[in-house]
Amino acid sequence: MAQRKRKPKWSLLLIRDAERRVKQFKVSGRTVVFLPVAAAVAVASSFAFLQLKSVGRIHALEDRLGSSALKHRNELAVKTAEIRSLEQEIRDLDGQNELFRSRMDEISELEAKLRQFIGNHADGTSDESRNVAEVAATAYSAAMGTASVAVSDASSSDIVSIAAMESNIADFSELSRMLDDMAISMAEGLRKAELKRAEIESLPSEWPTVSRRLTSGFGYRSDPFTGRSAFHAGVDITGEMGDPVYAAGDGQVKEAGFNRTRGNYIIITHRDGLESWYMHLKVIEVKPNQRVSRGDLIAEMGNSGRSTGPHLHFQVVANEEPVNPLPYLRKVKED
Repeated sequence: MAQRKRKPKWSLLLIRDAERRVKQFKVSGRTVVFLPVAAAVAVASSFAFLQLKSVGRIHALEDRLGSSALKHRNELAVKTAEIRSLEQEIRDLDGQNELFRSRMDEISELEAKLRQFIGNHADGTSDESRNVAEVAATAYSAAMGTASVAVSDASSSDIVSIAAMESNIADFSELSRMLDDMAISMAEGLRKAELKRAEIESLPSEWPTVSRRLTSGFGYRSDPFTGRSAFHAGVDITGEMGDPVYAAGDGQVKEAGFNRTRGNYIIITHRDGLESWYMHLKVIEVKPNQRVSRGDLIAEMGNSGRSTGPHLHFQVVANEEPVNPLPYLRKVKED
């Protein structure tokens, strides 16, 4: 019987030290081949495990990044909406600011008119001028009172007053409302003052001639032609032939013509049923229905009609009844 051929074995020598024995290990060829393969498989398995672990971490990081990106996108959308809202508010504020400036310009213009109106009438010596000035001043004070409430607790000497006003006004709409009230108040005050001025100017209270000498007053007197007592419906103002005659107040020429008694005469109608009459004129400078203003030249003094010399017969008629004109005239001086 033939002997089986023995497979070759590998010997491994382990030398630990020069003085120690050498250890010998015998391994088969299969083992020599298997060990490197097993080591390679182990290393490959380790790499595969590490790779799988890395992939898991990468997926986790990707999920976190995706969630963070979504959160940031949402926050960005919210911030964008807030920015757009702020931009719209800024545009609205710009529009309100322009409106505010326009209202302030209107208030300044009204204030200037009222100041000019007050200045034009405050220096007048008559009660009428003072009344007009008081009306305008009252309107101005009432209008400015609305604004003074906003700064009543602040000092007017520095910027604190501005800060106080800003702190007391909630927003532009409140300020706009306040300016509207001021504008309405000022406009109404100016309208009332102008109406009062027009009413005053329409009174026949301006002295109608250059001369101030009265030769005959209002009431009963001795008639220069008959010598009998007769009612004199006006006042006679002496002067020189051709002296200017002025309208005593704003009004409209009702009549302008000639009468045997009145001579050349003019009748001007004023407000509230008042009329002023001018008689014995030399020349008439106006026509019927013509509008005249206080102080306008309307005629020249003369001696026409039932007259004894150059003079102006001036009278005031109220509701078709003659009244004493002296209370209407300014700076009356009788000689």
